[in-house]
Amino acid sequence: MCISITEWINGLDSGGIGNLISSATALVAIAGLIYQSHATRKQIKLQNFIEYTKRYQEIILNFPEGINRGDFVIKEISPKPEQDKTMRYMRAYIDLCFEEHTLHKKGFIDDDLWSIWEGGMKAAFSKPAFKQAWKAIREDTEFGKEFKAFADHHGLER
Repeated sequence: MCISITEWINGLDSGGIGNLISSATALVAIAGLIYQSHATRKQIKLQNFIEYTKRYQEIILNFPEGINRGDFVIKEISPKPEQDKTMRYMRAYIDLCFEEHTLHKKGFIDDDLWSIWEGGMKAAFSKPAFKQAWKAIREDTEFGKEFKAFADHHGLER
């Protein structure tokens, strides 16, 4: 036997109507919490992206103009303080890459964003200046086997 919703509601006593209203309110509240959680996660991802982009921009703006040339040699930078500055920013860049790699491995960076950052790393790691810096940096800084393997695989040891 089927009854219409109207008949069903008319058949409810005040306690039943109260339970129905409470249940509907709870469902609306749960839906609101789910939406808010999703919006908060999206906002946090955006804030992290902006922060990492600022850090990246700060680093690359402090590299010498010709850093991406195939004939660039860090040890030929003169005066020596400029060479040291370039190496500090190379360290900062590789450390940023290490952080991003670690965050991705731990699931804090999604695959879409990671593919963008990974592509940038591959391009940078293929340049002679980055390979030169990596040789020095990996000797005195510990990044762990996984990141070293990643960096070497994507060009720094070639």
